[in-house]
Amino acid sequence: MDNINFLQKKELFSLNTLKCLRNEYFFNECDLCFSRCSEMALGLQKEKIKLFENRCIECGDCIGICPTQALNLENFDTEEFILNFINTQKSTILEKVDIPSFGMLDSHHLLTIIIRKKENLYLEYDEACKNLEYLKQIQKQTNNFLQSINFKYKVELKKHIDELNIENKIRRNLFKTIFENKKQLQKETSVSNNLKIKNNETISKLILLKNSIKSIIEEVENIELSTLDSTLLFNKQIDFNSCTNCLDCINFCPTNALFQNEKKDSIYFQAGKCIGCNICDDICKEKAISNKEKINLIDFTFDKASKLVEFTYKTCQECNSVFIYKNGDIICPRCKDFRDNHSSMFTLAKDF
Repeated sequence: MDNINFLQKKELFSLNTLKCLRNEYFFNECDLCFSRCSEMALGLQKEKIKLFENRCIECGDCIGICPTQALNLENFDTEEFILNFINTQKSTILEKVDIPSFGMLDSHHLLTIIIRKKENLYLEYDEACKNLEYLKQIQKQTNNFLQSINFKYKVELKKHIDELNIENKIRRNLFKTIFENKKQLQKETSVSNNLKIKNNETISKLILLKNSIKSIIEEVENIELSTLDSTLLFNKQIDFNSCTNCLDCINFCPTNALFQNEKKDSIYFQAGKCIGCNICDDICKEKAISNKEKINLIDFTFDKASKLVEFTYKTCQECNSVFIYKNGDIICPRCKDFRDNHSSMFTLAKDF
């Protein structure tokens, strides 16, 4: 029987199972990395995510799609690459030359580049590109977001027409990559780790995106955006009459987007921390929590917390226990249920 460790590794590629949504909540069915891996190196064992080291080729195709960044190539920090690329005069990213795999990117990264550079971004791929469909998917997500805020730049895909030239570039880049890898592995901390430490947050690509939007927020005309079919922006609402304040949604939220106030009488939500895993929706027994169709871009960008529900506590007139008061008689649900449905069990014979 294999021992499934928290950190599973294949030389430079690693999987942190503590960050995985599949492990965070038993009933979560996230399989995004499974679908991206052509080698079937990621799968389930005993209902927990497992890296099958003998199958992994360390290509990095699965890294970008993971919402919690549980997957990592130790010799290539994607966030560091993004920040370095922003400071160049380049507008084109070439797979296997500039980055090991386009699968290491997602819409957060593309938006960060385009917003910071304020110019079109070109992703150049070759004939053998395995990530073309994924590229089209994140291209669409990126351009939809940019269009929604009326930002005039976009991401475009273009095929490399000189295959011999690209092969030579890849060959020359191999030696550069080996040298850069040695330097990278000697660093004590990466850009991603520094972002996590400074912001007390686990999703570094989300931090980069929010910081990028801050730089243009005064130029954005439309700040009320739709969350329908969005893979970047998420908003929540709670039905007061259904919520029992059991706190399951808070306890199982992997990014602390949901939290209580100090008085423990309200539940708040920070859209800027939400990754759309919907664990809160699934865990709620009363189905009191749901997605909200609109979101304020300023609230998202600056991590503004919104109050979803507030409770008043009162003392039950029957049993003197404290309960959540929702109008009507000052009586707790247990005593009310007994009074309405079971009090007849204790009626004396003389009273019939």
